Amino acid sequence: MTPFETALARIDAANAEDPHRIRVGDAERPAELVYSERMTQALARLVPDASEALRLAARAQHLRRWTIPRETYPMDRAGYHRWRGELKRRHADWAGAMLSDSGVAPQTTARVASLIRKENLKTDAEAQALEDVACLVFLEHYASDFAVRHDREKMLGILRKTWSKMSDAGQRAALALPLDPGVRGLVDAALSAGTASTTPTPVPASDTAVILAAHGDRGGEAPNAALLAHCSALAASGRFRAVYPGILKGEPTLEASVRAAVDSGARCIAVYPMFMAEGYFTRTVLAGRLAALEIPVDVHILPPLGADPRLPAVMLAEALGTAERAKIAPETARLLVVGHGSQLGPASADATRAVAAFIAGEDRFGAVETAFLEEPEFLDDALSRTYPATVVLGFFSGDGLHAAEDVPEAIAVTGARAVYAGSIGQSPAVVALIRSAIEAHLGAT
Repeated sequence: MTPFETALARIDAANAEDPHRIRVGDAERPAELVYSERMTQALARLVPDASEALRLAARAQHLRRWTIPRETYPMDRAGYHRWRGELKRRHADWAGAMLSDSGVAPQTTARVASLIRKENLKTDAEAQALEDVACLVFLEHYASDFAVRHDREKMLGILRKTWSKMSDAGQRAALALPLDPGVRGLVDAALSAGTASTTPTPVPASDTAVILAAHGDRGGEAPNAALLAHCSALAASGRFRAVYPGILKGEPTLEASVRAAVDSGARCIAVYPMFMAEGYFTRTVLAGRLAALEIPVDVHILPPLGADPRLPAVMLAEALGTAERAKIAPETARLLVVGHGSQLGPASADATRAVAAFIAGEDRFGAVETAFLEEPEFLDDALSRTYPATVVLGFFSGDGLHAAEDVPEAIAVTGARAVYAGSIGQSPAVVALIRSAIEAHLGAT
């Protein structure tokens, strides 16, 4: 046999020692051996051309798991996460030893161990694929048993967390599974509820660590300056135990800030997305990266800044202030609300149009229009239309490449009679919105 085949055989032989049995068809079989085979089958469907390392990692995902019982750790949230962490380390160590003994190349062995430890989850395509496969196996084969042992609300929470761990491809594969009808109903209910949760038990603000989660600015004179300023202002209020920036693409990373929040002794973590719409980054990337961390305290992901119903009023005030400083009569001017837009989905454009519609309803400007950087109507085209005066307001959370460079450049290139109010995300008034939103969500005192 090849080293790969020898390694698979050794993994199967080890898992066949599991004293726990489950019924598959008419036979009783070792539970972990069945699980490993199901992982292989699910991987073959999701990633038909999977590498040898990924195929080995899927087979060894639960290697000898029964030898580290859950009951050997404290039966609380912290104990659960300690148990899960130890499992990943031990599975990786055992698999590494078996693969080395089977003659598998050292680089492949190291790769398998890394995948089992779930390193670089959400940024490593193979690590994410392994996570997707584990979630698919759970939904197809084990969720119905979980549903019997847990009440409905608990099960809905489990399913939401499972869903948040998966990539878009994994979620599409999950929707295509031949699920038990009861599980299908629970999945539908969990997804229809979105990211909303039941009303949380009130938590004192002093026991809450806040993380302002952002994509991370590219460009601009001082990247992430607005984000850091908001964190400083929230911290200076003295209301919260700690406040941290958590950047998805930059420093400090979201993961580092979560670790700092946990180390602060907070009873819960409130994650406030500095995004302008409920889209891919909030629903999939942010939620998935948080779920992958197995955080030992409660985590609450709030609606993003752009979804705050009070934000349009703040935007109107900023636009009027800019018009006044520029000596522009707003009733004779156009307000142009500029959003990012996207070719991948309507969330960004829809959010931009929604705030513009609110502002238009206040009847303070002669006209209120929208324009976008990455979809029609493009900003350059909107600026090229003649208007006596235009106030441009950026529907952005920061002051990076788009807000600080693309918009001013478009104004200069088109020669439009326009004044730029900047990005709404950098407004000091945003701090009050964030603080009150967190306190209202948690019932904090």
